Amino acid sequence: MADYYDLLGVSKSASADEIKKAYKKLALKYHPDRNKGDKGAEDKFKKVNQAYEVLSDPEKRQIYDQFGEDGLKGNPFQGKGANFSDFGDMFHNFGDIFGDFFGGGPGRRRNSPMQGSDLLTRITISFEESYNGAEKDITIARSTTCSSCSGSGAEKGSSKKTCNTCNGAGQVRISQGFFSLAQTCPTCHGEGNVVEKPCKKCSGTGFVKEDRNIAINIPPGIASGMKMKVSREGNSGMNGGPRGDIYVEIRVKKHPLFEREGDDIYIEMPISYSQAVLGDKVSVPTMKGKVEMKIPPGTQPGTKMRLKDKGFASLSNRMRGFQYVVLKLEVPRNISENHKKAVEQLKPFEKDHKERPTFKDYLDKVKNLFK
Repeated sequence: MADYYDLLGVSKSASADEIKKAYKKLALKYHPDRNKGDKGAEDKFKKVNQAYEVLSDPEKRQIYDQFGEDGLKGNPFQGKGANFSDFGDMFHNFGDIFGDFFGGGPGRRRNSPMQGSDLLTRITISFEESYNGAEKDITIARSTTCSSCSGSGAEKGSSKKTCNTCNGAGQVRISQGFFSLAQTCPTCHGEGNVVEKPCKKCSGTGFVKEDRNIAINIPPGIASGMKMKVSREGNSGMNGGPRGDIYVEIRVKKHPLFEREGDDIYIEMPISYSQAVLGDKVSVPTMKGKVEMKIPPGTQPGTKMRLKDKGFASLSNRMRGFQYVVLKLEVPRNISENHKKAVEQLKPFEKDHKERPTFKDYLDKVKNLFK
């Protein structure tokens, strides 16, 4: 969605009165009652209404300025996290249109405790840390209740008083064509009361920004893209509500040798012609150190050898994945004269189809193709 300030056509330093004036102009322009059947105008009306819902509320505006739209918990347009009750705010600034029409009214309690918004951060770990687990320290910027005013927004010695404009209701009524609509009180911004003398430390918002250092334990087997939840370490709640949570998204660096698929590890290992034909015993690197592996005679290129319990630990059970060693036949590019002579001596054996059953099968298929 577009930036809220851009939607209203105001700067980020705009005053409450400038925001209100811009909103009122746009809301009247795109109101459904004036644009019947115009889906574009209806969508614009909803977006403008949503932008004003945030920017007219000092607490929400501060969160939006610091953390963007994702920091607004309970936003009905935020995505899968929204629930039915979130949609009560869609037309908050114009009131609950349908409720008013049928004799109801807005029913949102602005002074009830509200959990703080969740935060998301990302960290990058090594392939080894993903395999073995690790302890990492993270620093997160979050909002916290102002210690000077204890979240009230009022300077010490002063207090809040009932708003004279709305008499504590938090809303005022306006008439818009056919409807009688409720609008957020422009004086108290829906709080129902106003601060006589704003707190200097938090500028009357009740919140300040802080950096929080947290140690997290990353379990063995965690994969890139997974998220870890750190409960009650997010932004402070409102009106005594609990803090939100922090979600830590994990990103894992690529390894020069190993690749991960599920809980399994894959590694490609080059072998020579003689090793493939005669077999051999080779040393294979794993995340737990080197192990000896036997290559059987007559091994074909692309063969996968499996090493048990050398993969990642499963996060759902105590099992470990496998390590697969994919054998790649390496054909020399620059060989000596002696090497050439040795290869020449192999040619008579290569004509023996008993030793080359795959080639014989290929020739039979070619013959059948041209019958």
